[in-house]
Amino acid sequence: MNSFERVWAALNLEEPDRIPLFTPGIDGSLADEILGKQNKSAFEIMDEMEEQNPENWLEMINGIVPDMQISVFSKAAIAASQIGFDACGAGYIPFILESKNEMGDIFGKCHKIKNIEGNVYPDYYGGSIKDRSDWESFPKPDFKEIYRNAKKFYRGVERRCKRAKSEICIVAQNSLASIFPPVWQGMGMSHFARALKNDLKLVKERFDYTTEFVLTVFRAYKDSGAKIFMEGGDIAFRSGPMTNPKILNKYLLPCYQQVAEEIHNWGGKYILHTDGDITTLLDFIVESSFDALQCLELPFVDPYLVKKKIGDKLCLIGNIDTKHVLVDGSKELVEEAVKDAISALGYGGGFMISSSNFHPGMKIDRIKWMVEAGLRFGKYPLNLNAN
Repeated sequence: MNSFERVWAALNLEEPDRIPLFTPGIDGSLADEILGKQNKSAFEIMDEMEEQNPENWLEMINGIVPDMQISVFSKAAIAASQIGFDACGAGYIPFILESKNEMGDIFGKCHKIKNIEGNVYPDYYGGSIKDRSDWESFPKPDFKEIYRNAKKFYRGVERRCKRAKSEICIVAQNSLASIFPPVWQGMGMSHFARALKNDLKLVKERFDYTTEFVLTVFRAYKDSGAKIFMEGGDIAFRSGPMTNPKILNKYLLPCYQQVAEEIHNWGGKYILHTDGDITTLLDFIVESSFDALQCLELPFVDPYLVKKKIGDKLCLIGNIDTKHVLVDGSKELVEEAVKDAISALGYGGGFMISSSNFHPGMKIDRIKWMVEAGLRFGKYPLNLNAN
């Protein structure tokens, strides 16, 4: 089996030749460590443009953001392939640079720009839309341009991966530009909560807006050949749902179902990524018509319970810890974590091994140990005592 066939079999709740190895992404600094730094960093490009075009360098930078993202995400996918992953997420993010230190987006989210060894790291800190007045005056994008940028993005990533002879399944994702988090993050949680009390029409309008964005970019990816799509928006904290489940059922559920119906009409698959304790949301996730659930964050989620409750309905993807195990864990600890995940989730198929999340603090050797253990113990029929 090739990587796509292996991933597709797992999404169909089948046993492939072995358990697929999935990563939602690889941070730029880690990809540089794997592949070696090859091009100028985003910060070097910004410095050069500012020096050469002091009057309009920011406008020029924003004009090439989609091209820069192609470079970033293709680098991550090529690095993931080189390590041994079968699938890696990639998706266009509609960022708007406001300076070298800050950027916004089309949802109203505000981010500080961190320089992680020459790689841009967006650090969310608040929202710019406080009320209806802000929302009505907020500049809305041309969704035809969004479609063109997303199509160019996906084709560019695929083309670069083929050029590098990287045999990997690209999962089209909407991380940082998904349906739920941009609604509240574009406002900030306190203003979002106030809108839930005083202006439900505003809440509905913002959900409609993010859903239109997601359908636009997913349609562009589909038209470029994508078959697997990932919703990248967290819906839970470590303590449970981010907001009252009644709100999720009223506003978020119809959005998920609408996107799922489109994807399934295309013959595709729909994955949900969410951190946190989603134990009380399992029925909601199934009703949303997802085909798979990624993260299953330890210790907040019991993988045996999730497998028992929805393992016959959804492919389960996870759940190697990224706080300790893949940061400073010993090789033995990483191996045991992989075996534990396989023991809980792997039998009967419908499972992919994955880190719960990804961030710059993860270590390459630990990620490689995870992949090695997955290849060693993940062959069907499963044998966790394999040498």
